Amino acid sequence: MSDKSLLPQITVNSTQVLTQLSSGQLLTIDPRRRGGLIVCKRHHAEFAGPGSAVGGVCDIDCRKVIPVGDLALAHPESYQERQKAYAMRQKWFRFTQKAMESSVPLQRAQAILFLLDKYFGSETVNHLPDEVLGQLVGVLPKTMKMGRQFRANLPQSKQQDAKLVRV
Repeated sequence: MSDKSLLPQITVNSTQVLTQLSSGQLLTIDPRRRGGLIVCKRHHAEFAGPGSAVGGVCDIDCRKVIPVGDLALAHPESYQERQKAYAMRQKWFRFTQKAMESSVPLQRAQAILFLLDKYFGSETVNHLPDEVLGQLVGVLPKTMKMGRQFRANLPQSKQQDAKLVRV
């Protein structure tokens, strides 16, 4: 990937990104930064982390995007870069699937909070809407809120060792 980032700022214009994705434009998330994009579709959301492809035929039906962390986007310039970006998107999809292994909604809520917190830090995760996080793992926003409350009430040492979350 070249250094020609489309959106080099930490804060990206969600409307601009949504327009680009809806048009079928293929972009990649800069793998050198700790940023990602939550792509919200009609009934679910998908997380695309560093190195992932976004847009193209996969995301034409997206309705909303939520930037996470230090996000920068670029155009993949070669076939190899596109293939690598699609492989990374699959890897991040499996990352999210880990949080969905439990059949208990509260555990899924806690798992996605734990995984995102581990990668992006609690300050970033605390600013993500419950509705969007719930769409990542198939739980209601009130369940996400309960998951946040449960995590907030754990002592700091217990948060790191939380065994309720099977990562």
